[in-house]
Amino acid sequence: MRASLQFIAILLLGAQAVLAGNAIQFSASAEEFVGEGIVYHRLRFQDGDRGVSYRPPNGWKCALIDNRLRLTPNDKTFAEAQIDSAPLDQPVVFDAAIAASVAQQSLAALPVGNQEAAMVKQDQNTLPLNNNPTLETIISYKLMGETFQRGVIVAITPNNQITFKFSARKADFDALYRAFRASIGTWEWQPAAVKSAAAP
Repeated sequence: MRASLQFIAILLLGAQAVLAGNAIQFSASAEEFVGEGIVYHRLRFQDGDRGVSYRPPNGWKCALIDNRLRLTPNDKTFAEAQIDSAPLDQPVVFDAAIAASVAQQSLAALPVGNQEAAMVKQDQNTLPLNNNPTLETIISYKLMGETFQRGVIVAITPNNQITFKFSARKADFDALYRAFRASIGTWEWQPAAVKSAAAP
């Protein structure tokens, strides 16, 4: 029960929550690397004493805002992704109460002035993040006379809650969300650096 209440508090307070875990330190500076003769771009983050690598969708712009990573496709307006994290002091199990809370908070976080907001679907572990549990919620809503959709994927790790969020016009959503989801599959933690013993 304590973990459930803690998780709800994180959804309410975002990365401002102060807990025993750690928030990931994001970066928007891309580096190039070559794989099988193809040039890729990746970002590197810090998760406590472990590094993280992540490849954003090709051609998407990256920016860092208050330690939240913002990604936008070059050729579409009103489309945006965000990745952020908040610390946890213990793992959380996705039960019915947590799933309902995620849906409620995702609806509450929609842009001001939205109308006809509704949950399209909610599924668990459709996109496991390095064997960490995830919960995916997709919401439909209207804004400025147009229909939008938002996908929210929440991943729970031993140290933090990572939230991947993407919003776009309904006409653009499916293709762009597929690209964003595929990029989440490139997320990879590196082994923690081995600390050398202190000299006598």
